Amino acid sequence: MASPPEAHNRNANDVRGAVYGQLLQVQDIHGGVTLNAAQAPPPVADVSLDPPRPATPARGRAELLTELQSAMQRGAPVPHVLTGPGGFGKTTVAATLAEHARSEGWTVFWVRPDAIVPSMLEVAVELGGSRQEAEQFKVAPRSATRWVWRHLDAAPRPWLLVIDNADQPELLDPENRPGEQRGWMRASPGGFVLVTSRVDDPALWAPAKVHRVEVLEDTEAAVALTDHSGLAELPGAADLAERLGGVPLALTLAGRVLATHQVLFPDADALLRHLGEDVARIDTLAAPLVTGPDSERRLLSEVWELSLRLVTEREPTAGPLLRILSVLGGNAVAVPLRRLPLSELAGGALGSLDEAGLARAINELVVHGLVTVGQRAGETALRLHPLVSESIRVNLGPESLPLLETAERLLRWRADHDYVLEMGAYTVLHRVLSRIHDPGHPESVRVNAQSQRSLMLLGHREEAERNLRVIADQSRANLGGDHPESLRAQHTLADALRDLDRFEEAEEIFRSVTRERESVLGTTHPETLSSRHQVALMRGLRGDLATAEEEFRSLWEEHVKLSREEDQGALQALENLSFVLMYRGEHDAAEEGFRRVGQVRSRLLGRLHPRTVETGYNLARVAFERGDYRTAAEGFARTMETREEILGEDHPATSMTREWYEKAGRLAEG
Repeated sequence: MASPPEAHNRNANDVRGAVYGQLLQVQDIHGGVTLNAAQAPPPVADVSLDPPRPATPARGRAELLTELQSAMQRGAPVPHVLTGPGGFGKTTVAATLAEHARSEGWTVFWVRPDAIVPSMLEVAVELGGSRQEAEQFKVAPRSATRWVWRHLDAAPRPWLLVIDNADQPELLDPENRPGEQRGWMRASPGGFVLVTSRVDDPALWAPAKVHRVEVLEDTEAAVALTDHSGLAELPGAADLAERLGGVPLALTLAGRVLATHQVLFPDADALLRHLGEDVARIDTLAAPLVTGPDSERRLLSEVWELSLRLVTEREPTAGPLLRILSVLGGNAVAVPLRRLPLSELAGGALGSLDEAGLARAINELVVHGLVTVGQRAGETALRLHPLVSESIRVNLGPESLPLLETAERLLRWRADHDYVLEMGAYTVLHRVLSRIHDPGHPESVRVNAQSQRSLMLLGHREEAERNLRVIADQSRANLGGDHPESLRAQHTLADALRDLDRFEEAEEIFRSVTRERESVLGTTHPETLSSRHQVALMRGLRGDLATAEEEFRSLWEEHVKLSREEDQGALQALENLSFVLMYRGEHDAAEEGFRRVGQVRSRLLGRLHPRTVETGYNLARVAFERGDYRTAAEGFARTMETREEILGEDHPATSMTREWYEKAGRLAEG
């Protein structure tokens, strides 16, 4: 039987068109076969004459759009740039401006920088450039730039060029700063150029006009959420919009969920209850509704992870640092730079970090809009948007444990210096560790007890005591009564009972913890001495000053013998010994002890640390007991002013100081 005619046709195996993957072509085989690896497909032009059209009005952007529309003129002197974090609505503003341009008869080009050369060549072809010349310029980017801009400059009809998501500005000009306008971002006599980017660095874009796109204000955020739900009215919209922090992407996703799942969520309150403490649930609900190749920019968790990848590419320590800040600065609490010492950051998860490296990492986070820099109590501090920090924490898993250990080490390094920050940080740290391990894991128990301790120090004593009793009972049941974390939880519960003046209950727990610690840790372990200290304090508070003096003196001498006289436990022993001496009328000895404690604390902790401030209060008390009411009033006044600054006017310690100040003042005048 004869072979089919195509068997001897040299072109029978021809394949036309683009081929991706590996292609094995065989005709007559004589000898070996060579298999060639597939070549990467060429960049595909990404330009559109039909830009995205917003499904709802761009709420809260009227002033910005008015400014852009006024600036949008043929031959505008500089390009304009919209900056801000992912999900804050830059593309929506650009798309709204594009709609305005179309209504004015302008041609709109919408370009993504991922394939900037073929995309811009396509723009020139749309303007009448030769397709053949465009193909030739694909391999000569610098010449391509000049060729394209000649066509744009001479365009017969005004145009708007939007370069969307220029999150890697170097793609606009690999050789020069984009603002120099020698690459793909230029001012032109033919039209108006608008760029959107996460990179908020005016020096990079200058002299372009930079507009920072922020989250929506409360009222506009609630209206935007209602728009996306498709409902005329949306009960609970304001509360849900506030929970979502006014972030436009979050409002869009929530609105879509409400529009699609009206049976499950008949109003915004129902969705708010469902989200609870886990903002990641919005992504879970919305993910099936997000289609297309651009999903990484259209889900909350993916938006922030993309930002993390971008900053980490530029500065490897920026990503880990942001994850640590998401724990320290939960709920939008500002993190002072002093809480980020190199001595605690360097090594471990952040590697060999130096001062310059830390500065570069912070700068990357700032220019990408992930962190803002401001002032808190007169010092420089870093702040994350609460939804950003929450979304980042969602992705913290077992691989992030070294970072979480660093965050906890930073909290211990300046313990009791900032109760609000510490309570918030320990609270979110507990949530993350409970998700990674479980709520009964020793690490989860430890940070949970610490969060309640901070709550107690903030003055919420009854709530802290209730929570600590649950923690102590559960840890004793799960870990055993002699486990170190179980003992710490019991000790902290007794602290709360002491602050509630329930001295007898507190002393019983402190004695029990002391016995267990002596058995497990030994008699000179710092935690054993801490429990002994509290037992002595209970004796003093219950009126047995002789026993209290004997115990405090013994503890102080024990610390001195162990060369620990500057440890915080030793200073507390000397401080309380001085209190007993004051009550027993030995004012000079008490004042000497208080001054010694204050000098060491001021040197080790700083002048504004709450424990240092406590020393000033104690010295004022000695003056009062001595009858020197004028000196006492002056000391109470200084302490009150400082406590108002670091604790607030309504904190119990501030209120108590105010009462003593007023009492001393009346006696000084009388």
